[in-house]
Amino acid sequence: MTSSYSDKSGSVEHAVNKAKDAIGGMAGKASAGMTTNADDFVEKAAISDRYEIAAAQVALERSQAQPIREVAQVMIDDHRTNTQRLEAAISRSQKVAARDVPHGLDSRRADMLEHLREAPADKFDETYVDQQKLAHEEAVSLMRNYREDGDCPELRSFAEAASRVVEGHLDRMKQLSREYS
Repeated sequence: MTSSYSDKSGSVEHAVNKAKDAIGGMAGKASAGMTTNADDFVEKAAISDRYEIAAAQVALERSQAQPIREVAQVMIDDHRTNTQRLEAAISRSQKVAARDVPHGLDSRRADMLEHLREAPADKFDETYVDQQKLAHEEAVSLMRNYREDGDCPELRSFAEAASRVVEGHLDRMKQLSREYS
């Protein structure tokens, strides 16, 4: 009797976490699509990369599916490269300083990461892919908007290059979504 109750409780908690992630992702995408200020862009881009790397590390620890593990390694490699490119653009910029780059996650992404860690084993891959779709839709919105309307040429150039990377990631997550959702 206790086991059945805890299974149902875990399913409900997972569903609530999934809904919270989706709502947060929609709000994040809307905010990202309006970002034109260099300081805001750098904060959002840096946190996005940090989240992608951290979530991919969890996927490498928890997933048994080879396609998920492969894409997680690509996420780590590509987002580390993105972080280096962002830092280089910041160093060439007059609008923002390296000391202004956040070194952690915001509360929304920290919650998403916790939800990923807590996902039931049989729902882990689906949770990872769902979160990655949300995160990459937000990143695509951020990069596209900033490359077109951003206030710093060096960061607009970074956003242009990063757009291609995150758009490719989003396409891959959409493919995986058909397999794992």
